[in-house]
Amino acid sequence: MKEAIETDKFAEFRTHVPVLAHTAYLDTGSTGLIPDFVHDGVARYQEDRYLHGGDSIWQLPGGQTGGTIAMMDWAKSQIGQMIGAEKENIVFGNNSSHIYTMLTTGMEFTPGDNVVLVENSWIANRFAWQIRQQDGLEIRYAKAKDGVVLPEDLFALCDARTKAICISLVESFTGFRLDAAAIGAFCKEKGMIFAVDGVQALGVMPVDVKAMGIDFLIGNDYKWMMNYCGTGYGYISPALQKNLKQRAAGWMSDDTRFDTSKQVLRLREDAGRFELGFPTVSGIYGLGLAAENYLKMGASNIAAYVLGLTAYLREQAARAKGVRPAYDFAGENLSGVTVLYLDEDTGVTNEILQAKGIGASVKPAAGMPGCLEMRVSLHYYNNKEDINRLMDVIGK
Repeated sequence: MKEAIETDKFAEFRTHVPVLAHTAYLDTGSTGLIPDFVHDGVARYQEDRYLHGGDSIWQLPGGQTGGTIAMMDWAKSQIGQMIGAEKENIVFGNNSSHIYTMLTTGMEFTPGDNVVLVENSWIANRFAWQIRQQDGLEIRYAKAKDGVVLPEDLFALCDARTKAICISLVESFTGFRLDAAAIGAFCKEKGMIFAVDGVQALGVMPVDVKAMGIDFLIGNDYKWMMNYCGTGYGYISPALQKNLKQRAAGWMSDDTRFDTSKQVLRLREDAGRFELGFPTVSGIYGLGLAAENYLKMGASNIAAYVLGLTAYLREQAARAKGVRPAYDFAGENLSGVTVLYLDEDTGVTNEILQAKGIGASVKPAAGMPGCLEMRVSLHYYNNKEDINRLMDVIGK
């Protein structure tokens, strides 16, 4: 009975996502869909600013309303609860790359110190560290083996001069989910910073920054958090906030924020010290709404549902002619992202997928002549019927 009730809950949520009425959308890893409550909330803000001017009055839980600062405080509370953190340790920025540079520009080191990354992980994070090579930072890369990155692969590259281990919780190009808790425990023991890109995990995979030992975490709005583009968010542990070198400040960084008579900056005691000026408030509101919905649906329920869909997809792909999962990961390393290989003679093209109402794409698989690659991203707004529709097109 419990399984049926949970399934009904996800089926009901699906009715709030209009695109799914005509498309089996399977590309959240690139760009997610917008549910009606996010659309309506952002539209209220746009209309209010357009028709009435001034600061928008935001609708908050319990029938309450508030101005922008109150809304931001509420949104930080929702995101904090989502990742097991206090709202004081949440920061907003332009995007996840912007948030990430708060770490990469703020970390101090001497030439010859190093950080450990995963080779071929998301480019923005690699670039953000590579710019620090001009200051003498060494970057060491752990190599994936058939898509698998074990904690030991990262640990083997560390020494007395390693300042940080930096990972993506879910690898964007493979869907491999790393053992964050094991890596976090190692970093704590060695006195290293543990930095996590949670973009491909947050919103569907459970994250607890304290249990996982995470010092620094980034997320974005427009993928699994079902929001419009233009807002990033992050977690900075209290200890790391004190140790990062802050090289930029604005009126939002100050502890009073609105005291225009003030002559000298006094930085805030929370992560808001890294916020500079007026942010993309509609994006922050949308993030708060998505996080609020995540909390209502339940982290463990969402993870179980999404991983159940992933298992179903892999089973169907393994049975289909000319289709197979690209990687053989253990259950604890699966995520909402699965890469499939398709034989080129299946005849699948992006034009055919679009004509059949499938929101996914294929491209030539690198280094594999005659083979196509498809990344399938399963959100909790998806269901087995979406997968069946996909397999009807690619698995014949």
